[in-house]
Amino acid sequence: MPHLSKVHLNQLFIVRALALVAFAVGLLYLAATTSDSDVITESTAALVVLASITAISAWYFREKQAVTDLQLSQQIAVDILGWSFLMYLTGGANNPFISYLLVPVIISAAVLHQKFTAVMALAALLAYSLLLQYHLPFSPLSPAVGNTTMHGGAMSNTHILGMWFNFALSAALVVLVVSRMAHAMRQREQKAAKLRENSLRDEQIHAIATMAATTAHELGTPLNTLSLYADELKHLCGNKPEVENLLNAMEERLDQCGQITRKLASRAEIDKLRAQSSQLAQPWLEGVIAQWKNKRPEAHIALQTDEQCQDTSIKIDQTLAPAIENLLNNALEAGSELIEVSLSCSGKEIQIAIRDYGSGIPSEILTQIGKTVIQDSEKGLGIGLMLTHATINNHGGSLLHHQPADGGTLTTVILPRERC
Repeated sequence: MPHLSKVHLNQLFIVRALALVAFAVGLLYLAATTSDSDVITESTAALVVLASITAISAWYFREKQAVTDLQLSQQIAVDILGWSFLMYLTGGANNPFISYLLVPVIISAAVLHQKFTAVMALAALLAYSLLLQYHLPFSPLSPAVGNTTMHGGAMSNTHILGMWFNFALSAALVVLVVSRMAHAMRQREQKAAKLRENSLRDEQIHAIATMAATTAHELGTPLNTLSLYADELKHLCGNKPEVENLLNAMEERLDQCGQITRKLASRAEIDKLRAQSSQLAQPWLEGVIAQWKNKRPEAHIALQTDEQCQDTSIKIDQTLAPAIENLLNNALEAGSELIEVSLSCSGKEIQIAIRDYGSGIPSEILTQIGKTVIQDSEKGLGIGLMLTHATINNHGGSLLHHQPADGGTLTTVILPRERC
């Protein structure tokens, strides 16, 4: 599906094509009713040039999925320049179709940032002003002379000046009002899209949680059976200390598995996980890293903290620590010999930066992580990062991923500071 910017560009080409067809029909009518063949020939040549530019532009952008605001503004500028030249050949500002110069400005207000719209409006107003003085006379489209006065040897046409003022006022209203309205609509559409994306992600997380709870219930029976087998083997091999030690270790691991499955299966644990408490950011992060280091003793990790964060508190729940651990696991599994973690505070937020020097994240996956489950992720990267993104978002924060030029991945967790 093409990007919205590409849709806007295609619509711009359609509007231009319709305007060119309308102008061509007008030329045919003038060719049949007037004898000014020079103007008709020149206007037809200009019409062909503008139509060729449109065709070439459409061919150039045919395979692009998205276009930039600069490219859109360039195409709108082509409309202003092309239509201004056509007006120059057919009476300039006296041509009643001069008001079409507002159409590119309105299109710009609808699809571009306000600064681009302001530039387009100024360009259209400049073109209109120049066409007041510089144009080729074309009697069939010239208005009847109305209230004219002589001042300093120059003729001032009140009607033409009124048209210019009306054009300038209309362009200003488009920039100040229509552009703001369009910007507000785009913001609402972006928020709605974000809400839909979050809703889809929450549905996926709910499905994962339901599957985890179901799996926990199903694992309960085989774990209990293994515990009975281990206890029976202890009685059968009680005279062998080595075997007994192994069976004791097995029972400990089975007990851990049982505790984990009971937590997954218990609905009461959800409220406990979501209950937030105030924690000092620095000692909390140090504790999370120490706990993770006990689980992954092979990891080499360096922690650097900002002095400004010593008395900084954040609101956390029990899901945030596993989220940070998941990011550390990803950094380690990427093959990084050293993981650098830094804690910094600025303004109303704290930042936890995790830098690894591993294989990095493929570009095709980088744009998907955190939004949905990545089906082609061999190490479970998609589910883990999707849950991590959801956890950090629930804390009012955000998660950013960056690929440094010297390799590896820089992941930044941004969390709001607790208000004093």
